[in-house]
Amino acid sequence: MASPLRTALVLLAAATTCLAQTTSTTVTSPTTSSSITCATGIHLIVARGSTEPKGLGRIGVVAGNVTEAIPGSTVTAVDYPATFDAYFQSVNLGVTAMTALIASYITACPSGKIALLGYSQGGQVAMDVVCGTSEKLFAVTPDLSDAFLHNIVAVVTFGDPSHMANQSWNEGTSNKNGIFQRANTSACEPYSPVIKEWCDTGDIYCDAGNVTGVHGTYFANYTDDATEWIVSRFNASMTTNDSSPTGGASPSGSGTPSPTASGTGAPSSSSTAPPTTPNAAGVVQPASLTAFLAVAGVAFGLLL
Repeated sequence: MASPLRTALVLLAAATTCLAQTTSTTVTSPTTSSSITCATGIHLIVARGSTEPKGLGRIGVVAGNVTEAIPGSTVTAVDYPATFDAYFQSVNLGVTAMTALIASYITACPSGKIALLGYSQGGQVAMDVVCGTSEKLFAVTPDLSDAFLHNIVAVVTFGDPSHMANQSWNEGTSNKNGIFQRANTSACEPYSPVIKEWCDTGDIYCDAGNVTGVHGTYFANYTDDATEWIVSRFNASMTTNDSSPTGGASPSGSGTPSPTASGTGAPSSSSTAPPTTPNAAGVVQPASLTAFLAVAGVAFGLLL
């Protein structure tokens, strides 16, 4: 017999309308430190949004710009389901996979510099890795060890459903919590100087809003800002670590990520493609918005 939560999730999925997805070249992530080539620039670990094809997803355009600005950079996609119908499990698997990628890269490249990127569900994955998972109904996971503070130089998310208002790392126009409220933001503090989360007012997921189009606008509005943030953090890290690569980087460009040891990625740079959400390629249409919010409240016990 289906559980009430499962039934609610099925109804929630039924309240959404799937749109066409953008394409993304698959990036195969290395699974062992022996298969990793250490970047002379920055290493970007990218988590796509829900239902996007395997690879970098739309936020890969930021990774592409960074690899143009910082020569010798590499990109790895988090290999996780990124599904909507099994969202809780998908996030947990994403957290496990991204954490493993961080650990294996630092094992192979102890002085390596890493940026974590995530959009929508991928943004929640990235923040759960850094802060630990403390959202209601999700499996609890620990926060990221302080031992990696000299390695993780930037964390960037767009439309993170676990976004919390009034945090020092917040960017964008939102002043509300997301639909999956993070119970413990203090665990994020060790990494707070390197985090930037973009969330705008009205976003159904990161702002618990009711404007369906907002969730897909971050790429047009904030790609340059996110690129500049990562490049600036990388440059700053080089002044405090003599073993880091030398030479400055300019926060400009609109290119394709450099290949990793085991794959390449060519993200779409379109700012007009359909938005991804916790249901990456689908958004709630106006006619079903009321039903969506009602079911979401039942399913997740949240005040929307």
